[in-house]
Amino acid sequence: MPHHLPYRVLLRSMGWSFAVLGFLGRLPISVLPLALLLHAHHRLGSFGLAGLAAAALSLGGAAGAMLVGHLSDQWGHRVVGIAATVVQTAAIGGFLLWCSPDVPLAVVLALAAVIGFANPQLGAMARARWSQLAASRHDRVPFTASAMAWEGAIDEVGFVVGPVLATTLAAVAAPAPLLTALVLAWIGQVGFALHASALPPAHHGRHRHAESADRVDFRVLVPLAVALGGVGVLFGGSQTSIAAFFTMRGEAAVAGAVYGAMAVGSATMGLLSNRLPARLSMASRITMFGFGCAVLSPLLIVAWDAPTMAVACLLIGLAVGPTLVTGYAYAERISPPDRLSTVMTTLSTVGVIGVAAGAALAGQVTDGHSAQDAAWIATVGGLLAGLAGLAIPRRRTR
Repeated sequence: MPHHLPYRVLLRSMGWSFAVLGFLGRLPISVLPLALLLHAHHRLGSFGLAGLAAAALSLGGAAGAMLVGHLSDQWGHRVVGIAATVVQTAAIGGFLLWCSPDVPLAVVLALAAVIGFANPQLGAMARARWSQLAASRHDRVPFTASAMAWEGAIDEVGFVVGPVLATTLAAVAAPAPLLTALVLAWIGQVGFALHASALPPAHHGRHRHAESADRVDFRVLVPLAVALGGVGVLFGGSQTSIAAFFTMRGEAAVAGAVYGAMAVGSATMGLLSNRLPARLSMASRITMFGFGCAVLSPLLIVAWDAPTMAVACLLIGLAVGPTLVTGYAYAERISPPDRLSTVMTTLSTVGVIGVAAGAALAGQVTDGHSAQDAAWIATVGGLLAGLAGLAIPRRRTR
């Protein structure tokens, strides 16, 4: 049996509405960080205060992710997806109305935190649904590999489209990006929650197969979390150093497009990762591509303009994609069916924390030294991912 599955076969199994809603439902959370930052700056007149609001959004997301994932397993995707969207969109509306110098800053920051806290964690839900569908198929292993690769690529495409959409709409009107995120949430997130593939509460029964885990293997999950946290550090460090590099050159407008090249490389190689040799174990893939990120990241330091920086980002993305896809695929393998959403959101939370840590460290290095020196933080993230791969217990992998 081949260890990969054509994507047309994969998508037919869920229906194209699943793919469309899955993409649209990811856009709000990819639009929101920059949309909220730009709106807060417009209303408050300070990048410092706007940065605090963006930080509150991220911290709220990290705090709420595991709870939302756990509730998705306990209460089912429909209830949690709709309830989270109601809370999130109400908070977006409140932020639009009350982000003002006349309103206490604590209220503004609390609203931003609630927006992040109530993120429905659509990516984790999608991966859990693929896993459940795969459990009853004879081609479960290649099906799951292709599904995880697909979801990783969709994450990366949303990561590129969201910021571009936010900056484009902000040029039309400052509130436009947040209003768009609100509308997309009701279309994509609610639509995905109501989709026929939505999983019921775990106590209603979930499909199992002969190799389903009975409990989470923390000997594997902990180094997996460290690996994905390392990728987050790479993202945060590289994003901050690239933005600083071009801002100091008076070319801030190109920073987003240049950084987007990393997502393009990651999405491309992520889609191809299901064609890697089957004899290459998941732990070995994380080790190899994690260290690959570390080897390629110094290209950010020697790049001298937008084209060379974009090439560096593209090459780094080629190593990032398989690392992320393999991490989520391995997590799916070691998770009991009734804990899938919880485990997936745990990994996603660690990634968010890694991004925040990488961005903070790179900012400090930029202030103390230079933007090029800050790019070394990306190398540290790659090394962390590679070393975590070495720490994963080796087992025979089909």
